[in-house]
Amino acid sequence: MFLESRYASCLTHLSLGVLTIAYFALLILVPFWIAFLPGVVIAHRIGVLLHEYLHGIPLRRYRYNHAVVTLFDGLMLMFGLLELFRGTHLAHHRWLNTDLDPAKETAGRTGGRRLVDLLAVLEAIQFLIYFRDALAGRKPYVRRGRLLLGAILSVATILVWIQAGHPEVAWKTFAIMVFTMLVPVSLRGAIEHHSHSGDPEFANEYKVWIPLFNLNRHIHHHEEPSVPWYLLKFRTERPLSRWNYFTRWFRVYVKRDFVLMQPMSGAAVKSSHDGQKTPAA
Repeated sequence: MFLESRYASCLTHLSLGVLTIAYFALLILVPFWIAFLPGVVIAHRIGVLLHEYLHGIPLRRYRYNHAVVTLFDGLMLMFGLLELFRGTHLAHHRWLNTDLDPAKETAGRTGGRRLVDLLAVLEAIQFLIYFRDALAGRKPYVRRGRLLLGAILSVATILVWIQAGHPEVAWKTFAIMVFTMLVPVSLRGAIEHHSHSGDPEFANEYKVWIPLFNLNRHIHHHEEPSVPWYLLKFRTERPLSRWNYFTRWFRVYVKRDFVLMQPMSGAAVKSSHDGQKTPAA
């Protein structure tokens, strides 16, 4: 009953606060060669929780959720990339696996050259391409003012760390965020929406060794994007194995025998849009 109540969102707020404190304590108190991998794991989970806010779930008004996203855009030294992700991710939900899906649009730019293909699928490269387009006004679902604010807050965060006598936290944070986008975020992107040609489904569910706040229950998330992470359920009897979290990336981008899955059915799309609390931009 608690999970169905209005107080359940405290789980999201509390988890985000605890992980954020743990993250920066780790960077300040622990040698970086030890803190790096735990830092990546925590940073990835912070991103998954912020995904709740960009969908407008934990707080009643979307502008408050958006404010949290913008604050962490600066705190995690994303320089506006978190706002970019907000816009492209909501567009991904609206046009899942179609030609208008940002993931498919980016993948289609590579022209079939294997090395360029491999580089272009990395999340960091995709974000840079979209960052350029957003600044040029070609992505209306990304708010350019928020991009600028995220960059300003990132610079301010660096200055605060310098003033506090911990300038090393800035470069450590930046290194962890770059690696997180290059590796775990890219791995997750491969498993969530790629399969063999002809697969009738639109998304995959999968098991994980380290909890992802139920984002691995990905079919339900796309069916009802306004459902909070603690209420998501598996929709399939046999989710993909934990090893598929790693092997699927190889089959998508190196072996290339897996492709982007089908768009959602008309009924599923309508349900997804009806359940979406926020507009696509």
